[in-house]
This record gives sequence, C-alpha cells and structure tokens, in this order.
Amino acid sequence: MEFDYRHYHIDASPLAEGGRYFARARIFTAAGNGARDEVKWSGDVGQFSSQEDAAECGRNWAIDWCDSQS
Repeated sequence: MEFDYRHYHIDASPLAEGGRYFARARIFTAAGNGARDEVKWSGDVGQFSSQEDAAECGRNWAIDWCDSQS
C-alpha cells in the first residue's frame, strides 16, 4: 500500500512470511520532481493473519509518525 500523506510518501506494504503478515512502513520525502529520500523505517510493528490488517497497521503507524513531526 503506497500513498502520499502531507509532504511524505508512504509505503506500508506488509511482509508475508510463513502464512503471517508483518506490518511495517517506510516513509519518504515526497519531492515534486519525483525524487524521494527515506526518512523513517518502522521495522516490524505487528503480526497479523491477514494482509489487509497488516497494511492498515503499517498505514496507521506511518500517519501517526508523520503527524508527530508537525
């Protein structure tokens, strides 16, 4: 799951391993020229049985981090 939020680009794609999904997120600057620099990596922030739940957890973690930077 990739999306833009505020002035960041977020990749909240979970890792699938052994029938489980690990929530995680990478946060990049979202420059207008398409260039991106990674500014934050979450590591694993939760383990889920569904890809959708893991992606939502990573998404929420990333949004909370972005909001804390304002």
